[in-house]
Amino acid sequence: MERDRVYLPDGTGRPEGPDADAVFMAEALSLAASTPVRPWPNPPVGAVVVRGGRIVGRGAHHGPGTPHAEVLALREAGDLASGATLYVTLEPCNHTGRTPPCAPAVAESGVTRVVVAMRDPNPQVKGGGCRFLREHGLVVNIGTGAAAALELVWPFAVTDGFKRPFVELKTATSLDGRFAPPAARRSLVAPVYLTSEAARRQVHGRRRWSDAVVVGEGTAVADRPLLDGRLAAGDTCVPGSEPVAVYLDSDLSWIGGLGRAPFLVLAGERARTSPNLDTIRGLGGEVVFCAERDGRVDLAAALNALHARGLSVLMFEGGPVLSAALLAAGLVDRWRQYVAPVALGDGVGWPAVAPAAGAGSFTLTRTGTTGPDALLVHDRLPFAAKLDQVSR
Repeated sequence: MERDRVYLPDGTGRPEGPDADAVFMAEALSLAASTPVRPWPNPPVGAVVVRGGRIVGRGAHHGPGTPHAEVLALREAGDLASGATLYVTLEPCNHTGRTPPCAPAVAESGVTRVVVAMRDPNPQVKGGGCRFLREHGLVVNIGTGAAAALELVWPFAVTDGFKRPFVELKTATSLDGRFAPPAARRSLVAPVYLTSEAARRQVHGRRRWSDAVVVGEGTAVADRPLLDGRLAAGDTCVPGSEPVAVYLDSDLSWIGGLGRAPFLVLAGERARTSPNLDTIRGLGGEVVFCAERDGRVDLAAALNALHARGLSVLMFEGGPVLSAALLAAGLVDRWRQYVAPVALGDGVGWPAVAPAAGAGSFTLTRTGTTGPDALLVHDRLPFAAKLDQVSR
């Protein structure tokens, strides 16, 4: 590591004042996002120790039971932490979990100032770490890089530390709301891509941040997808590990599996006696039986079954039937909606689904473009309101 690396954003000297805070926090955020493995159910956190305009310590958290980012950064800084500033993307914890609390270690390290991107949304913390540091004489500033930090830990924040799984829905449609052309206009042996490779690569990056990627039986039959993050392999700020591939098949009627093994199949309880069980298992599939509702796998039960297996962040990429059912049941936390600049005029569209009591509404968090495609990100919990809570 380059202990003497100097940041020269304008080419004239070391960053100072607010600009320095933004530059060094960006480095801490990059460390948090560049984790080789998904840290869930813990949030991704990065930290740097800066003295005299130079980074003298770096750290990133890599999951439950491993050292926290602040501890690693301070350990690398050693005696150089005395009189330094610590930049950390999430408030240092002040409670004991699998590892000792970080706030006391920070207070004893010799740093005199701590810049925190956001307060910890964990109910066990809620400002306790920052308060502890201030009570021990350290200067604490909160809010630099808060939006980027909250985006990194959004699944953790939305679920109160994964008391339940986080559900992200990804859809890709044409301008006129079609998921695919009519059957007569598409190949029966290859997936249909409405969006660009740039959008698909972004989706693959999101897959790498997910513990499992889930599709419905229709998608499994039509595409036999890999459900991996191969297009994002080697990208920075993307974990290296692949998600678990999952599809739903209430009656285990599909025996072709997915494009890679092993995989999980979520089936209804009535499928326990299916004659296809051995075939599916022979392909590398593990069947998980769930309660049923109206003859189909109950989606809430399916989420609970995946969560019980330690899968905290779930990404659904189903077709219109599964997507509509998730939305109607009120189970989606974030909806990532890609819209390709084409009008199909006909084809596979949204089904008519009766509104459900849990459906609720979403807030538009942001819009943008990925290649030629539009991207709309909707959140059930308003991102701006949560950002306001954690950034001061």
